[in-house]
Amino acid sequence: MNSLDELRMFKQFIHAAEQVWTQIATSPRGKPVYTVNGVDFTPLPERYNSKRKISRIFRRYWGRQLSETLIRNLNLRLVKGKLCIPFGEIPVFPTNVQTLQLKLNQPNQKVVSAVLVGGNRKVRVEYRFVRVGATAPYMIMKRSGKEYDRRYRPPAATNTNAKAKAKAMPPAKPLVNPTAAPKSKSKSKSNGRQKLLKTP
Repeated sequence: MNSLDELRMFKQFIHAAEQVWTQIATSPRGKPVYTVNGVDFTPLPERYNSKRKISRIFRRYWGRQLSETLIRNLNLRLVKGKLCIPFGEIPVFPTNVQTLQLKLNQPNQKVVSAVLVGGNRKVRVEYRFVRVGATAPYMIMKRSGKEYDRRYRPPAATNTNAKAKAKAMPPAKPLVNPTAAPKSKSKSKSNGRQKLLKTP
């Protein structure tokens, strides 16, 4: 495969990968069915009605960690035995690849910089593609710009707890050898007079 064909392949791959989350989030049809804690939920259709099915779809494009992040940010909930998603309007995300540049070209690892457009936005994103062998398919193992996109955002609570733990942790103390005998302070019994030696 020459470089032009490879870039075309990555362009199609990125476009498809970026659309998966929205396809699942917008798949329910009709009005909300359940309300839990003031949030309206609607059941997912059969092709997405289990986390295993959803994970299998994400793993066509994304590595394990990114797939788990994408699933978590769908905010799924099991209600009366049905896998549901919050009901509401889903914003348009930049998913169309405008330009593409290959920044790292190794046999089983590529870094691609892409400009994505959509929803009146234009963003530059870097992707790290990895495969385990020459005949294995590529997967996206890293994606930049996660903090600016709700689909890829890491859990805020985890980061907050980690920072709180770091602040609450007391400073390290020097180690003391527990087997070492404590040093006794020598007290001088001298009262200023010299002791005379007896002579025969």
